[in-house]
Amino acid sequence: MRIKSIQLSWFRGAADPVALDPDSKSMVVYGNNGAGKSSFVDAVEYVLHNGRIGHLSHEYSGKHQEKAIPNTHKPRDRKTELRITFTNDAELTVQIKPDGSPKSSGAEVVAMPTWEYHRTVLRQDEVAAFIHDTKGDKYSTLLPLLGLHQMEVAAENLRQLSKMIAQQSKFEDTKVALGRIKNSRAATFGADNDDQIASKIATLHARYCANEATTKDPLSRCKELEAELETRIDRSLADQRRNFALQDVAEINLKHCIDAVRSVSMKFADSVDPLIAEKLEVLQTTVTFLDKLGEAKEVNCPACGRAIPLENLQAHLKSERERLHKIINVYNTRKAEVGTLCDTCKSLQSNLSKPAIKAWRDEITKGPLADRIAFLDSFNVDVLRTSCNDADLKTLEANLLPVINLARKAWEDAPPDVRQLSTDRQTVEVGKAVIEGKGQAAAVARAEALRDFVSSLEKGVREEIRLRSQKVIEDISVDIQSMWSILHPGEPIENVRLYFPNDVDKAIDIGLNFHGHEQESPRLTLSEGYRNSLGLCIFLAMAKREAKMDRPLFLDDVVISLDRNHRGMIRELLEKEFAKRQVVILTHDREWYTELRQQLHGNSWTFKTLLPYETPTVGIRWSHKTTTFDDARAQLNDRPDSAGTDARKIMDVELALIAERLRIRLPYLRAEKNDKRIAHDFLDRFVADGKKCFRKKVGQEYVAHSDATGALDKADRLLVSWANRGTHTLDLVRQEAVKVIDACEKALESFICSSCRRGVWLADAESAEWVQCQCGEIQWRYGKG
Repeated sequence: MRIKSIQLSWFRGAADPVALDPDSKSMVVYGNNGAGKSSFVDAVEYVLHNGRIGHLSHEYSGKHQEKAIPNTHKPRDRKTELRITFTNDAELTVQIKPDGSPKSSGAEVVAMPTWEYHRTVLRQDEVAAFIHDTKGDKYSTLLPLLGLHQMEVAAENLRQLSKMIAQQSKFEDTKVALGRIKNSRAATFGADNDDQIASKIATLHARYCANEATTKDPLSRCKELEAELETRIDRSLADQRRNFALQDVAEINLKHCIDAVRSVSMKFADSVDPLIAEKLEVLQTTVTFLDKLGEAKEVNCPACGRAIPLENLQAHLKSERERLHKIINVYNTRKAEVGTLCDTCKSLQSNLSKPAIKAWRDEITKGPLADRIAFLDSFNVDVLRTSCNDADLKTLEANLLPVINLARKAWEDAPPDVRQLSTDRQTVEVGKAVIEGKGQAAAVARAEALRDFVSSLEKGVREEIRLRSQKVIEDISVDIQSMWSILHPGEPIENVRLYFPNDVDKAIDIGLNFHGHEQESPRLTLSEGYRNSLGLCIFLAMAKREAKMDRPLFLDDVVISLDRNHRGMIRELLEKEFAKRQVVILTHDREWYTELRQQLHGNSWTFKTLLPYETPTVGIRWSHKTTTFDDARAQLNDRPDSAGTDARKIMDVELALIAERLRIRLPYLRAEKNDKRIAHDFLDRFVADGKKCFRKKVGQEYVAHSDATGALDKADRLLVSWANRGTHTLDLVRQEAVKVIDACEKALESFICSSCRRGVWLADAESAEWVQCQCGEIQWRYGKG
């Protein structure tokens, strides 16, 4: 599915409709910075990202980027629109509404948005993005290539299900409650087993529920006993009800709870790690928020404070938890004991608020314990739950224990029958909790088993993903290494590859050998230029995986940090690996554009240049020429000397490439001087050799191409007399600069056949002594020079 044209109307830098027309061929577009060439790439990204352009995503662009996408000077009666036409003449039209939202129509409204952006478009600022990405982001980028996206979705669903099982079952909370039941059982029944506890419950049931139907279910007996005992307590006199309430206060073992917190706090204080409580609290909860960290590249570890790469945080947290394992156990125990203490305090507040002991409480408020009652009424248990230190424990001991001791003394004075009834009630309550706890323990075991089973399924799916994707990763790595070898032949950077790190799931990274030393990441040793070169290889290797789809590739200014030697190898790479794909290259590098125009075959490539940008109302404009002399013409009014200098620079590059193709013989110069010849050096030789070598077909005979040598000679004379003067003295007027540019353009045009529009160097003739254009109208007989 190749692109025939991309037409823009008041979209980004475009004004009235302007079209990029590769006509389903590959294309190289030249334009200086700001000419508007990236607007066409923006249009492609806008479609692939469903109305969003990545580099415009910021706070100033608006909700739908409505402040950034339309041309700033769009008339009210014009529409912001883009049209993409494909080889089969199918068309996708996207109209941008005033609020920035897109409205799409056409045959390809469904097909094109399914293209993967990361295998279609590569921009200047994205060349090394994959290398700089985290291991997790690399994995996400490559996941669609692996063909295992559905399996990854399944694995993630299983992970979420495992978390939901733990959250919904609340088995951790249940385990804490079971621990409390265990302590109550030991205090009430001692070492009795379940059968002995059931026997005691049966005895009490026979005593208090003789009129009830006989049942063998211990839990039912407990419920019947609870109801009967509460009924008897409710029927008792006020003094008896007061005694029952006092028992509830007296049996609160606050002293035990305080001692337990103090004991575990002493163990906790043995840690020399400062602020350990805060660190452990954050460490325990950080894992929950790992998925909410956005695009951060690294975060500070909540336990040790060091900056840790985001993709390594999970493993680092695990190691920190292992390092602090003993402390964590003590911390969890202390947290549970503080929770028990808080619940006990709440129970004390609740029991002392019962109407049955109001008179007893009123008596206390008149005595020496009045301030204790006032403390209890104002005491905030939730504050104690978040911060409990030794001073708090001493305050509780001083204020609450005297009240409990007074209630215990009053309870000891209660009649024996009342005391027995209360004791039996407590036995039934604990017995019921023990019996119900068996079912809760079984539920906890089932929930944990289910959670572990789901986690094992997730682990199995991830192992299968890794096994299946290994082959794809190996294939991509072969392509990366092959492309790297083309761009960097004979260099000691080898075995460039993708690999799965052993310590993290959902992660992929890049490895290589640097001068024989294995490296886990190119970021350790490669320069920015080499990283960009590697980024280009990775992008092209991924794009190659979709060769059968024949989708176009857009390379937008991707060689900015590559030197001339490596930049020149890109042409070889494209011709070798992507000869059958449509590739659209946009560049502001005039020299590279000239090289590509000379070296890429005109049958499958087309070349266009953009005029320099003037105003938003004028918009993007194409030059009617494929050379870059319009850059020079753009400076005629303000800086004619710069216009002449630009014309000379263009000739330096163009003539060097033509001289190489026509095998022009030049005197040898030492060191780098061979690569620094100027236009005059080449023109002087072209004119001298051209009298014998440059021929034009007239009728059936070839004669000297005097028009061409004349044009070359004129350009040489104007460059030497005017352009060089303008460069060194800035003394060049507009009319002179115009003549220099026109002469240079005509000189280069003389190498192009007027009939077939192909260069004289295009095709070898029947012998190795000359080259000619495609139709044979002009020839260069380099054997005669």
